[in-house]
Amino acid sequence: MSSRITASLRPVAALGRLAAVISICMTFCGCGLAYKNSLSRDGFIVYTNDGPEFLQRTCVRIERIYTCLSEVFEIPRPFPWTTRIFLDGRADGLLDYSYNPDLLGYYVPFLQMIRIDSRAAASNLVSDLDQVLLHEIVHHFLVSELPGISGKCWLNEGLAGNLEVGIIDDKRAEFPLLNPVLLKIARRELAGNKEGNQLRDLLRSDWKSFHDEKTREKNYALSWAIVYHLLEAELPAELPLKARINRIHAMDEETITALESRWRNNILKLDVVEKLGELARESAPGKRLTALWAIQELGRSRGFNVRRSLAILTKLFDDEASELREASYVAFLELLSNNPQMPFLDPEKTGKALTRLQSVIADREAKPRLRALLVGNIDHHRTLKKDWIPLLIETLEDSRPMVRAAAAGALSKMAAKPTIVSPLFWTNASIEERSVEVGEWKRWLAARGSR
Repeated sequence: MSSRITASLRPVAALGRLAAVISICMTFCGCGLAYKNSLSRDGFIVYTNDGPEFLQRTCVRIERIYTCLSEVFEIPRPFPWTTRIFLDGRADGLLDYSYNPDLLGYYVPFLQMIRIDSRAAASNLVSDLDQVLLHEIVHHFLVSELPGISGKCWLNEGLAGNLEVGIIDDKRAEFPLLNPVLLKIARRELAGNKEGNQLRDLLRSDWKSFHDEKTREKNYALSWAIVYHLLEAELPAELPLKARINRIHAMDEETITALESRWRNNILKLDVVEKLGELARESAPGKRLTALWAIQELGRSRGFNVRRSLAILTKLFDDEASELREASYVAFLELLSNNPQMPFLDPEKTGKALTRLQSVIADREAKPRLRALLVGNIDHHRTLKKDWIPLLIETLEDSRPMVRAAAAGALSKMAAKPTIVSPLFWTNASIEERSVEVGEWKRWLAARGSR
């Protein structure tokens, strides 16, 4: 009975898949009618129902991605193709597990179409949206430049997992390749498999088995790990990234599987905090974006990694490069916010760091942008008697409008007293009007101290 039911369902399933393909094609062909806004640039068109400002900002970011990838893959401009990029809601069942698995995106090669879940914009997850955009656009460049890569799921996804951790500004791009999220998963999977025979199955996975719901996470992580190992440990570092990618693409299965033991040992020994610390201390001009990214990642550490991350960040407080010093200040505050137990794990380092930051905030000669940034990143946490509130109330009288506004915002998060948060007030209101608000804060502080 069950076999007859299964057999009868097969045509239905086939029709369902056909309907899905037809639906995608119809959407693709009728995209101009389905979306309110679109914008065209060299190599791509973006469609969205979000507003024009979001579209403009996103197009600028996409254009930077296309420019940097054209340099990596040495593709002349104008591009020989036009990708259609749709920014809209969730597409269930078509998951591309990129840097942030909570955001969805997918690339359809034969349609040269990318679809991204733009809910990130509504959630202010701009960096995560950038990461998913980069991941999917990398797929497009890989498929366009490396014949047959669509049939190598491990390589297609492994390269995308490495390149998605790219840092791109308006002048250049850097690719640290280290993916902390996928490294953690890969180490867990390798440590749990003592037999050491995972590579051959991974390399032979077709699309269906690779994306199986039960093993997809593992496959993405191990694919990143083997590609990372090949790029970083097996191929000469002086080779351009494109040349290393081409060499991996040309490798046969036997050559790669013969490296399983070295690969396993390398990934299992790869300590994410140690590696991030190494990248954070990079002094070469061509590695500055990578250093800033690594510092930011250290600020996101949790659990057993907190004390070592704290040690690295506080040491960077004395770095010669002001850009790295300032980034380490902000990363320290994020580390403290994410780990309120930190002052008790290392009271001395935490206390010295807090004193240092308070002195920077109080220093009227320090950069206003830096002071406002630090104040804006202060969160409500236990700091071993390092109470921010008196300093913030004092900062409400600062001569710099952006610093005053940041202090008001921080106080609104920390203190049980209503306050005027609007930056316009702290920027444009008269001294007399601001003095009334500051006076209320001072009386509130005095009353609090007398309790």
